[in-house]
Amino acid sequence: MKKSLFSLIISLSIIFCSTLSAQDQISIQINGGMITPFSSTNGFVGTAQFNYPVSSKINLYIYSGYSSWDQYIEYFDEIPSQIQRITIFNAYSADDHTLIPIYIGSKINFHTNPLFTAFINFELGYSFISYNSYDILKSVNSATGQVLDYYTDQSSKKRINERVFGVGIGGGFYRPLTNNLSLILSYKFNSYANSSYQGLFSRKGVYSAFLLGVNFNI
Repeated sequence: MKKSLFSLIISLSIIFCSTLSAQDQISIQINGGMITPFSSTNGFVGTAQFNYPVSSKINLYIYSGYSSWDQYIEYFDEIPSQIQRITIFNAYSADDHTLIPIYIGSKINFHTNPLFTAFINFELGYSFISYNSYDILKSVNSATGQVLDYYTDQSSKKRINERVFGVGIGGGFYRPLTNNLSLILSYKFNSYANSSYQGLFSRKGVYSAFLLGVNFNI
């Protein structure tokens, strides 16, 4: 019985290794770049990603990392009148954002030429997000009724920590530098949601990222 089990394990290992050697290699990918949340100041992002080849064109991956940006800006419109000449105001309702994702996804190579291989990717997962939240107050001239300004109420500051569900789509291309090293340029569009972010693809819950990375075969 033990001998049969040992033989089965050896046979499966040989099949697995043979299949893997006929495909792309398992790899580790390190990315860094700029994150641009909608209606927010730009920030930076860094990720580490594990890639597992399913075929020569399809890779499954899992990644995590760290992103940071500062203010989320809200805009307010007032009805124009003889008194109300300035009608557009803005103020920030959140700042000091950090985002830590844990995502799984699939990368599909759809075009290869002598210079590079182009790909698209789809992903989903959960993220931990932390930020400061503020109330926004309106300043009005009591004599004329003119709206003077909208401003951030610093005394209302609250630290918010949440876990959010997210989905993403992206694309890019990579160019081999050596047999085990590739350079990758990519763009991602992601959205996350919970009760505070008003559903997927709301303005507050959407961000994009431009990434430059290196991929190491292992």
